[in-house]
Amino acid sequence: MNALMFSVANKMMSTMTNNPLLDTTTEKTEADQWKWVGEVCDAINLVLYPILVLVGTAGMIYAIILGVKLARAESADQQQEAKKRLVYFIIGLVSVIALILLLKLFVTYLPAWVGVDVTIR
Repeated sequence: MNALMFSVANKMMSTMTNNPLLDTTTEKTEADQWKWVGEVCDAINLVLYPILVLVGTAGMIYAIILGVKLARAESADQQQEAKKRLVYFIIGLVSVIALILLLKLFVTYLPAWVGVDVTIR
């Protein structure tokens, strides 16, 4: 396990600073070992933007529904409850979209860290 973590750290250092922690002679076999990372990242890249569109669309529709409930609220208690739900929903939607974009950023740089070539879409 320690050797695996060291090889990942070595790849990250050589990718980011062009100065590896230690010169390794088994670089080609390690690239073959991490080939599945490129395939997984490529698959994630294919589905990430459609998921982002679906989450954004569903979120906007639900926000409109919550806004209509806020506008139709008859008492002050119902208005406060609707406002609270709307605020919590907007915070949750922004958090989910931010996490999806962070996943996209992580998936973009992960293959370079482990030394796998992948086409970024």
